[in-house]
Amino acid sequence: MFFIIFPLILYFGAFLKYNKELITSKIFQTKSSTSNNNINYLCYIFIIFSILEFYNLNHKDFLGALDSHHEGTILTAQLNFFSKNKIWTGTFFDYGFLGNSIGIFFNYMFDDYSIGIQRFSFKFLILLNKIFIILICRKIINSLDFTNHKEILFLIFTLSTITLASFYEHVTPLHPRIFIYLIFTLLVFNVITSKKNNIFSSFLVGFFSLLSLLFYWDIGTYINVLLIIVLIYLFLIKKFDDFYKIILGIILSWLIFYSLISNNEFKEFINQYFIILNISDYLIGLEFPKPFTDKSTRHTKALLLIVISGVFLINYIFDKLKKESLESKFLLFYLFISSIIFFKSGLMRSDGPHIKYTSGLYTLLIFFFISYYLIDKISDSKIFSKINIFFNKKIYIFTLSTLICFLFFFQNNYSNILNILNSNKNFHMMTKVDDKKFLNSDYRNFIEIYKDLTKDESCVQQFTDDNAIPYLVGKPTCTKYYVNAHIIQNWTENDFIRELKASGPNYIVYSSKINWFKSRKNAPNADKFILDNYFLYKDISPWIIYKKR
Repeated sequence: MFFIIFPLILYFGAFLKYNKELITSKIFQTKSSTSNNNINYLCYIFIIFSILEFYNLNHKDFLGALDSHHEGTILTAQLNFFSKNKIWTGTFFDYGFLGNSIGIFFNYMFDDYSIGIQRFSFKFLILLNKIFIILICRKIINSLDFTNHKEILFLIFTLSTITLASFYEHVTPLHPRIFIYLIFTLLVFNVITSKKNNIFSSFLVGFFSLLSLLFYWDIGTYINVLLIIVLIYLFLIKKFDDFYKIILGIILSWLIFYSLISNNEFKEFINQYFIILNISDYLIGLEFPKPFTDKSTRHTKALLLIVISGVFLINYIFDKLKKESLESKFLLFYLFISSIIFFKSGLMRSDGPHIKYTSGLYTLLIFFFISYYLIDKISDSKIFSKINIFFNKKIYIFTLSTLICFLFFFQNNYSNILNILNSNKNFHMMTKVDDKKFLNSDYRNFIEIYKDLTKDESCVQQFTDDNAIPYLVGKPTCTKYYVNAHIIQNWTENDFIRELKASGPNYIVYSSKINWFKSRKNAPNADKFILDNYFLYKDISPWIIYKKR
């Protein structure tokens, strides 16, 4: 964080030294923003094409082999929920209750849940991300006052930003989990920019204090930090009605939650959150490489982009020539603070995918500022004036935007357009596929052997990072610790041993292809307990099964 904050403070200090008069004359300028009906029109076209793109997907492209660690983290959590009839007392959640159990919602839709349905849910969340991003981009552009070419700016900015949420990339900057943040952000932007009384929106913003934590531990924490920033802003601009309604929403959400669940569940919820909050920074961690050194190219690039977006933001807020609204300045400031906070998730495991995973928000800001200043520079040119003619009438807007959207959303997928007409059949290609289709022959063989061994058991337990095993066997875990990484000395290890003693499974999967903790240094006492009470029974390389003595 030093490499982000320090250069921005230096730049900000130097900027103010030569622009002292801007402190009061620019930041607290209260000029209001104006809406634009043509932008609303473009927004609806983008949303329609996003939905059509989703229906256009060839779901055969998403039938690759099971990621038994990451997908298993979700599949087994849902199995535990349905089988144990418990929440936190039955499962130690990796992401969060609703985040790990997102398939519950789709279970009611399909009356089933499977690997295919789980993957369908991820694609559906990407669709939601695209829709909410379009709506957020509309809020940002409508909050502007200086530019006279909002339609073109919206077109360029939104189409650029939508690329950050990809159906086809395994790791996409605006990933499925971020949907809860996007919903929250849209509600916040609505409260900030609306001139009407926002009773429902303000209450709902407050409810996200709890709701976000029910979905994801990390994103829920970030949203609660952002809630504090939003409340401070509302207090400073004297929007006291929204200020008090959000606080009331926060209080009511927690009171309702506390009254609906048992004391044991509430205590375990708080306990799990406290543990995750304390261990997440070094859990399966990879040290963030020193910037500008060998093998730190991607990491240095990420830091530089955050700093660049911050420099853009400082120039935007204190611009001498443009008189943008206070609303637009806060919306962009909010996104910048969000990008820094979310970057913390990349620091937890500083590999390439996790850095890319946190790049969505600062990249969005870069796209906005480049589009904004580019259009400002070329707006007086003759070519630009001719292009702008297309946006003077709705028929031109419809024709041009439809053509652009068709080429943009269906690129490389023109042959799949017929999928739109056969959407049910296309969806069934993923949602009705047997789970065995996602497993190779060795994995299927192991599951059959382990399932036969445990046919008389009420539960199963693995001591590896192969989190899908309980789901594939069709039995809940014997302890709440279905993710091996959460069994940690001085934190959860003793509780794991206690639950393992009480449940007494006859067989434990001790090793598999996915063993991130081969040395068992994180849980030496748990490892010793298993070795003292179980012996090697079957070696089905790479899976090793131990049996109770």
